[in-house]
Formats: sequence, structure tokens, C-alpha cells
Amino acid sequence: MPWQSTPYVLVLFLAATTSFVWACYGSLVLRREGRRWYLGSFVVLCLAGAVWAGVYAVSLAATGFEVKFFAYKLLHLGAALVPPAWLCFAIAYTGRERWLTWRRVLVVAAVPLVFLCALPTNPGSLVLIDAHLSVASSLVVLDTTLGPLYHLFLAYSYTAVAAGALLITWYVTETGTSRRREGALLVGGALVPLALNALGLVGPSPFGAVGVNLTPVSIAVSTVCFGLAIFRYRVLDVVPVAWDVVLSQMSDGVVVLDADERVVELNPTAEAILGTRADALGRDASAVLPQYERVAAESPVLVTLEEADAEGRERIVQFARSPLTRGGETYGWVVLLQDVSAIERERRDAERRNVRLDEFATVVAHDLRNPLALIAGYADLAEETGDPRHFETIRTTAARSNAFLEELLTLSRQGETVTDPQPVRLADVVETASAAVPGASLHVDVETDAVVLADENRLRQVLDNLLRNARDHNDAATVVRVGDLPDGFYVEDDGRGIPVASRENVFDSGFSTRDGGSGFGLSIVRDVATAHGWSVRITTGTAGGARFEFTGVDRVDDDAA
Repeated sequence: MPWQSTPYVLVLFLAATTSFVWACYGSLVLRREGRRWYLGSFVVLCLAGAVWAGVYAVSLAATGFEVKFFAYKLLHLGAALVPPAWLCFAIAYTGRERWLTWRRVLVVAAVPLVFLCALPTNPGSLVLIDAHLSVASSLVVLDTTLGPLYHLFLAYSYTAVAAGALLITWYVTETGTSRRREGALLVGGALVPLALNALGLVGPSPFGAVGVNLTPVSIAVSTVCFGLAIFRYRVLDVVPVAWDVVLSQMSDGVVVLDADERVVELNPTAEAILGTRADALGRDASAVLPQYERVAAESPVLVTLEEADAEGRERIVQFARSPLTRGGETYGWVVLLQDVSAIERERRDAERRNVRLDEFATVVAHDLRNPLALIAGYADLAEETGDPRHFETIRTTAARSNAFLEELLTLSRQGETVTDPQPVRLADVVETASAAVPGASLHVDVETDAVVLADENRLRQVLDNLLRNARDHNDAATVVRVGDLPDGFYVEDDGRGIPVASRENVFDSGFSTRDGGSGFGLSIVRDVATAHGWSVRITTGTAGGARFEFTGVDRVDDDAA
């Protein structure tokens, strides 16, 4: 079989070899790293380019029509796969790998597949209208007249390649200057064969190779550009490989940085915390991530964000930074954002409880040591003298210590939240509480018929402590009044009141303005009010005494009660 010699055959074989080598290298990386759409697309692209260039070299070297025509049909096995492979590659590169499923890939490749199925038999001249040999620049070449299906395939090819190039161009522009070198390789590798192919269709080749299609050679150039972008600069180790690894569905926020610490990707959770993706991409990490300098220096770091959560509570996020490395080289960073608001609130509550336990221990050690020493001393005196007054002192001291312990136990149980409040008639609870507080010097006036939502036992404990407080802190007979407020109720007495300077501290555990007081009574009042979701404040009563105002109290009408 006669053959013709031309330098273009050698160039085509060299292009085929180059593409095949890149395909082999990509296959090795794919086997080592597991399935990656961008690597798989790259390997298919290289193999398609190798088939296209190698078979086209055979077609160009042959002089017989049958060999030329058979090779012409066969080379399209490679040519038809280049556009969909490139488009899938571009989709994966721009962080949309989750779009790629086998079903969608088949849809993308539908036109090339239909074209390949019709090419062998050419039904109704849909693919080729005519094919014949001609001589161009001393070379025997195959001239073809394209059919409508071939024109559809060409339109699809240009659209797919252009769409891929636009995707990468837009993505590189959005992610800043740090990615333009790699993006230029990818976009240039896509546009060179597209331009050469278009020029070959509308006019003579710009390189003087009349009758020779140099598109397969440019495909080899493209694979070199793509290979450098992937394996030399490792752009895809950061995006979208990192995107695929950390998963956009993670409940924790993920921010991917390049080697220059610029934001190149973030998942929806991070976007909800930091702001929109468009505002973050391409910017320095310090401009996007709060307190990034601390994160870089002492990761992990707890950061309280300025914006509250949906319930109006402060939002606490833990930032942790980890490097992306290979072969000792750092080519990016991953910053994990974990909302630890609930955990941190629990931790702080535990700290507060521990502080209260320490306070209890201090007060117990102080307030029980003295009465016990007093009891021991008077027991010795009673034994020596037989004076019954010493026994009375012992009994009084023991009773006071017992009351102290009861208050201590009550306070320790008040930190829980009220989960099932019931309608309670305030006057009835006041009456029950006043009956349990002995002393002829205390008189209680109830000026309310309100029905409130509350835990009756714990509300009674509030009133009990306030009534005892009024009795014990005033020397003369004391009148306590309970009345209505627009959104709650008040309890006031006509005693000497609480000094303004002490009002900040009277709710603290262990604080008392009376000698011998435990300092727990008003602390219990505050904690029970907080457990109900109420607020309590101290002011001056209408008669000059102490007035406690409870607000935020839910009421119900009489019929509902």
C-alpha cells in the first residue's frame, strides 16, 4: 500500500505520544488518589487527543481512499470525546464536581455519542454528504462535504469548549490574582485548538499546511498546559479536591485558602457565618475571618461573633486552621468553623455552678463553724453550771443552723428552669407563705387578685424569703404589701429599706446586711425569678422600705384559672 511522506505525520505522532504520556501519568495519579472527576476527565481528554492525532497521522500518510476514509472515521473516536471531556474537566475544576453524575455525563455526551453511532453507516448522508481524494500542496488529502449531523456536532463542540473556558475564566477572576497563572494555562489550552479548528473551517491554515488539520496537534499542546496546571501548580489539590474532601454538606463551616492565604472556596455553612460567597472569594483571610491572626498563631481559637443567633443569644464559633501539604510543601489551608455556642454556654454554666459551690463551701465553713463552736462552749457551761439558759442558747443556735442548712439546700435546687408553670392565684400563695412565717411583728396586706403562670412551690419560696427578710431586718412591727404591676407584681415593706449602695450585691450568695444572716435568702429569690423567665429589681417602697418588683410575669384571667 503506497504511503506519502510529510513532516506533519511526524508532528502528529509526536503529539499523539505526548498526549498518551500525560494520560498514563494521570492514570497513575488517579489510581493513587482514588476517583476524582477532574483527573478522570483529564485522562479521557489525553487519550482522546492521542487517538485523534495518531489515527489522523495514519490517514494523512496513506494515499488510498479506503485507508484514508476508514482512518478518517476512526479518528473521530478521539475527536468526539474531546469536547465533553473538557467540559466535565472545567465543571470539576470550578468546584462543581457534585454536579457530575454518570447520568448527567451521558446527557452532556449525548450529541457526540449519537454522532459516533451514525458515522460508520452514515444513514441518509446525515454525517457526510460526499468524500473524495484531492491533491493539496503535493499531498493527497481527503476532502469531505459535511452533513447536518456533523454540523450539529461541530456546533456542540464549540459550545462545550467555550462553556468550559468561560467557567474557568469566571472562576479564576472571582478567586483573585493568585490563580490567574494556572487559569491562563487552562483557558489558553482550551482556546488554542478551538481557534485553529475554526480557522481551518473558514479558510487556509495560518501555518501554511494546506489540507492538513492541525487541531490534533493543538490538543497535545492543550494537554501539556492542563498537565502543568494540575500537577505542577497543584491548583486542583486546593480546589476542587479540597471541596470534594471536606464536602459541601458538612454541618461545620469550611473555608479553603491558597498558599497566599486568600479565600478560594467556602461551603454553605461558612457562608452563613461569614457572609456571601461572592464577597469572600479572592480576599485575604484576615479580611474575611474574624481574628484570623489569632487563628493562624494559636489555632484553635474561640471567637464571639458580633451577630447574635436566631434566638438573640451570642454566637461563639471555634476556628481551627490546618495546612494542606504534599512532599513537605504547603499549598493551601483549610479553616474549620464549628458553632460551639451551646457547648460553651454549658461550660460557662458549669463554671458558674462551680463558683456557687465554692461560695457555698466558704459560707458553710464560716457560718457553721461558729455556731458549732458556740454549741460546744455552751454545752460545757451547761454541764458545769446546770443553768437552763445555756440549754436555751444551744437550742436557739441549733435551730438557726438548721434553718441555714434548709436555705442552703433550697438555693442549690433553684437553678433549674421552670418547664411546666400552672395558673396560680397570687393572693393564695401569699397567704400560705405568711402563715408559715411566725412572728407577731409582721402584718401582710394583699392588694391583688392576679392569677399568674408559675411553679407554686417555688413562688411560695420567693414570698417566704421576702417575708422573712422583712421581719428579720426591721426592729419594729413591719407591714408587707403585695400588689399589681402592669406586667407583674411587687412586694414591699415599710421598714428601713435597703441602702442604694447595697442593692447591687444583695442578690449575691452569702451577702447579708444583718449579723447572723446566711446571705442566701435574696439569692434564692433571684434564681427562682430567673428560672421563671422573670426580672426582679429592688427600689424604694411607697412607705420608704424595700420594694421588690417582678416583671415579665405571664397572667391568665380568672375564668381560665
